[in-house]
Amino acid sequence: MAIAGSANPAHAATAATFTATADQPLRFGTMVTVGSGSRTVGADGSTSNNSVFPLGDRSSGPAQFTMTYARASNDRSTYQLIFQFSLPAAPNVSASGVQGSLTNFTTDLPGAATLQPGATAVYTLPNCVAATCSVTFHVGGTLNVTRASGGATLSFPLLLLTTVTTVFG
Repeated sequence: MAIAGSANPAHAATAATFTATADQPLRFGTMVTVGSGSRTVGADGSTSNNSVFPLGDRSSGPAQFTMTYARASNDRSTYQLIFQFSLPAAPNVSASGVQGSLTNFTTDLPGAATLQPGATAVYTLPNCVAATCSVTFHVGGTLNVTRASGGATLSFPLLLLTTVTTVFG
């Protein structure tokens, strides 16, 4: 005998979800400068130096982020997902006679090669047919440093604000 209005918990639907994760921070490694200079880490992991000298470590690399959309249970549609994301401006940092700033952000996402702090970038993920669809991408940038005296470890928060704006089925 069935009771009207009861639900079978084994077949209850779950809502679609979106998550964004920071998998790796943007890393510039250890370096020294006489006065001022910069180091650029590309989204592809390449590095270039301007008046700074790396100290032999290989700890530099781009930030890595993953955006994941998990569809609702029992949903078999094919989707085109549109993600929007922005990078707030990173603050300038000073410590022990060293000042630093981050500029010139780049990504390896098609259609979003550069990120301007505060501006919104858009990425379209076509043909989402799996239960979970995701995209992993990298963000590079330039560290500008000025040294008046001493040495320091500089740490910058690098936030990525993301959302799924459109789901076409």
